[in-house]
Amino acid sequence: MLFGRASASQFLAWLKLPAGSRLSPTSLLPGSTSPTLPKRSRLFTAVILLATAVVLCLPQSREAMSTVRASWNGYRGYDSDLRDLRNLAARAEKENDARTLAFVALATGDPDRQKTLADRAVAIDPSLTWVYASRTGHPEYAPPSKDGLARLLAADSDNAFPEIIAARVISEPLFRGLIAHHSPTEKEIETSLADNPEWVARMDRAFRAPRFDSYFNRHWQLTREVWNHHPGLSASVIFNSLWAHSLPDVFSIRNYGDYLVHSAQKASAARQPAEAETLLKRVDDFGRRMSSRGEVDLERMVGLSLSHQATTQLQNLYQTHGNEREGQQAAQRLKEIDGRIESIHHLFRPASPAQFRAFDRRALLVQLSAALAVLFAIAAAFSLLALELRLAVPNRGRMQLRRAFCVAADWAPAALLFGCVALLWLFQPYAQILRSARSLTSASAAWHSLHSEGLFTLSSTLGALEQPFTPVRFWQSFICALVALALFILMRGFVRYKRA
Repeated sequence: MLFGRASASQFLAWLKLPAGSRLSPTSLLPGSTSPTLPKRSRLFTAVILLATAVVLCLPQSREAMSTVRASWNGYRGYDSDLRDLRNLAARAEKENDARTLAFVALATGDPDRQKTLADRAVAIDPSLTWVYASRTGHPEYAPPSKDGLARLLAADSDNAFPEIIAARVISEPLFRGLIAHHSPTEKEIETSLADNPEWVARMDRAFRAPRFDSYFNRHWQLTREVWNHHPGLSASVIFNSLWAHSLPDVFSIRNYGDYLVHSAQKASAARQPAEAETLLKRVDDFGRRMSSRGEVDLERMVGLSLSHQATTQLQNLYQTHGNEREGQQAAQRLKEIDGRIESIHHLFRPASPAQFRAFDRRALLVQLSAALAVLFAIAAAFSLLALELRLAVPNRGRMQLRRAFCVAADWAPAALLFGCVALLWLFQPYAQILRSARSLTSASAAWHSLHSEGLFTLSSTLGALEQPFTPVRFWQSFICALVALALFILMRGFVRYKRA
């Protein structure tokens, strides 16, 4: 009991001393001075570091640090994200959690791993067959497996999207073969595709299909469900999962639309207006389905473009054959299409200049506070270790270095706490964006919230590091260097005045 009380008393006395000092004074050599020590006690430093640890352990702080760290490489992800996905997949395997397995399959970049996880998820829950078509386009085209595509075509036979995916499996190598020899014209591309009966059959079934569903909403609902259940997932994982979602093959859609329009023009020239009208209405009907049921703005824009092309040709056809009433209806339809295209163009426009500047300034402050927090953490750890382990033994050559360690030990922990609190406070608008995205049910609205409403400014703010030698960057750096030099001169004069 007495030994415990004595040890506790001795430990408390040790805490009340500055870092690097001992309980028993050391004997000094003749002519030497006592070593320079920090002004703050170990107890004060420990309390500050403990408060910093509490702040960093908050869920909001972990989210802020994870998101800012993800922005440092453009949300491309780190090895830690891959480990998180592997752990998530292993847990889902044990629990037979098909939806989590499907999410990991869509989020991983390894095609073999993706196929294995997708097969396992579909085996548990056949309603997840759509995952076979939901990651084929980014960062490079990777065709779906033959058996997975066959299962998808059989499970969703009245949907145009699987047929378009199957058509791309044919058109992609054909197009790559053409550009390997020369730059083909649009006519050459259309002719080479039209000469492939399997591609024509796939696209014909796609244009005749009664439904169009690219599965993006299903993909987002799955991502949202897993993200809410595992809120610690990095923003990189969420971005990569959604960014890699397969989009409709615009190349095949436009070429087949042109093929039908040209066939209609030939039929009109051959005095077969009924046949020409049938072909053009097929293009318009498919465009209507894409524009009305498309889940992203690109799909709606492509659908409206097809409808505009077909309706323009229908108007010309009616005028050529004297159908004035139908021609007027086509002209009215063109005005409606133009209005819808203009409305989508407004969605593509960025935020107002004032909003963009506000988010840009906020992003710069977030990145600055994060960088300073890292710098202060390194300074605090290195200075405290150097003082406690006596790496900076006082002598005439090292007195300046030891003074620097003492200043860092006094102020770096408090600066670290301030930097972490500042990061947490400055990150609040971005935290609100993440919370808003988690509550949205529309994939298009969620993507717009995550991508367009400021979250990517965290990454774009670092663009100055990629192009540091522009004239604007040069003068900004020059001014910052002058300010830093002026502050250094003032601080040095103040320190000398205090010593005197």
